[in-house]
Amino acid sequence: MPTVRRMQPGRAFLVAATLLAAFVSAPLRAQTTVKLSHPYPTVAQHHKNMEFFKAEVEKRSVGKLKIDIFPASQLMPITQEINGILSGQIQAAYTLNTIAATIDPLWGFFEMPFVFNISPDNQKHLKDFVRSESGGGALRKSMEAKGIKVIAIAPTDIVGATINTKRPITKMEDFSGLKMRTPGGKYLGQTMQRLGASPISMAFTEFAPAIVQGTVDGTVTGVLFTHDNRIPIKYLSSINLWYAGLPLLMSKRFFDGLPPDQQKAVLDAGRELEDYGFRVTEEEAAKRLKLIESEMKVKVEPPLDPKEIARMRAAAQPVLEAFVKDNAAGQALIDEARRLEK
Repeated sequence: MPTVRRMQPGRAFLVAATLLAAFVSAPLRAQTTVKLSHPYPTVAQHHKNMEFFKAEVEKRSVGKLKIDIFPASQLMPITQEINGILSGQIQAAYTLNTIAATIDPLWGFFEMPFVFNISPDNQKHLKDFVRSESGGGALRKSMEAKGIKVIAIAPTDIVGATINTKRPITKMEDFSGLKMRTPGGKYLGQTMQRLGASPISMAFTEFAPAIVQGTVDGTVTGVLFTHDNRIPIKYLSSINLWYAGLPLLMSKRFFDGLPPDQQKAVLDAGRELEDYGFRVTEEEAAKRLKLIESEMKVKVEPPLDPKEIARMRAAAQPVLEAFVKDNAAGQALIDEARRLEK
């Protein structure tokens, strides 16, 4: 018969203590979940950007952080996301500057027309501003004072597609009488009025049936977004009236409660997201314009004559003046954008 060895009492106590310590400390090593909301369908680049961010955070945190993405307003409409962050219903949201401006009006800066000299294949001017301490850095600090941490300002598109069903836009007079949807915000509608169009504020979910029914004639949106969603329009002109901003926001209280290594993982992933967003936009936008023309049978106008852009810029100048009047720090942002263009 085999001999049964008895464990020494001291050793048994040590093993039991070790198991108990492991059990007690397990919650300290538990995975932290981040609920992240955004308003767009999974086909949109908006969602693809969040899938990229999720992969980067989970890799860099070695699985300590888990990102749960809720697209297409599954948890709440876009207008409730910031309140959701502040109340703790969600921890993060990938949103628009017009939504960020509801809590911090300085974010209305991204509605300023013609402040960035960018094209479908070159957004360097905008990226330099996002990375500038006096540009994107100032916007981040302003939002942080409201209890929101800006993790990234990452584009999903070049939001310079002025699309409509009525006529080509090659000069300022072509805006006259057009009913143009805007995604909210305070200043894009003012720009539309200055150019001669009639702005109508509505969410994209309302816009899709509205353009089919003729309630609106068009909108200002992204090149990739137009193609991904096969928006039923006839004409597209590239005019830099709006830049969306696209901040990835997180609860500052939640972020501050993370261990330093996890905070670093989130911020490093945010910077990678910015690089990814600009890279994809520059690689894809010019290609998508060709597909919009060939697949969707849309008339895509060549770049507008610089003289026409100058006329539009002059007509829209009062919008910049209104922004500065509303925001004491607004002129510094405009000055920084102009400095970086030189």
